[in-house]
Amino acid sequence: MQDEQDVLLLHTGEESGDSLVRAVGDIDLSTTPQLRQAVEETIARLPTDGELRYMVLDIREVPFIDSAGLALLVEIRKRFHNTCRLAVLIAASTQPERVLRLGRFDTFLIIGYSLEELHSSGVGAKLVAA
Repeated sequence: MQDEQDVLLLHTGEESGDSLVRAVGDIDLSTTPQLRQAVEETIARLPTDGELRYMVLDIREVPFIDSAGLALLVEIRKRFHNTCRLAVLIAASTQPERVLRLGRFDTFLIIGYSLEELHSSGVGAKLVAA
C-alpha cells in the first residue's frame, strides 16, 4: 500500500493560454518520477512553431520539496530551454518558497505567486525574447 505522503496529485492543462502542471502534495524522491512524466508530456504537446512558450509548474499546494525535486527543476530548465521557458508558481511563506529563494533559483527560473502576476510583470514578453 502506498503511503499517503508518497502521493502527488497532478493536474495538467491550459490556463490563460499557458501550459500548466499543477501539483498537490510533497515533491520528493518518491514523487519526482511522476512529476517528470507530467511535465515532459505537457511540453511535448506545446506547438512547434518556433516561438518559445510558457510551461507553468504550479506548486502553490506543495508543502515540501526536497533535493530530488530541486534537481528536477534544474533538469527541466536545462533539457527544455530551447523548447519553452519554465515558470514556477509558489505560495508565500512556505518551505518551497524559502528553499527556491535561498538556492537562488529565481536567478534562472521565473518565479511568481500567480498567473496574473506573471502576465502583468511582462514575463510573457521576456519569454519570447529570452
